[in-house]
Amino acid sequence: MTLEQLGKEYLKQADDLKRMIEGYSVLKKGAKGIELYDINNRIVVLSEMERDTRITGKQLVEYYSNISTKKVYRSHRFN
Repeated sequence: MTLEQLGKEYLKQADDLKRMIEGYSVLKKGAKGIELYDINNRIVVLSEMERDTRITGKQLVEYYSNISTKKVYRSHRFN
């Protein structure tokens, strides 16, 4: 398995996590009290997992790319 293929798997998992978040968001409408608290906690954890998985996936897919997505700041430039 190449890094690009692995990155695509990560991105697929990130999409699955996003769908799970959407499913829990629907449950929030009818929830109250401790149930709502638990749902919100799950959404927060899943959101962090989705973000981290998506970042890792993009980095793996673009690992061998010559295009840098990082910002260049003045202190790093040479005159």
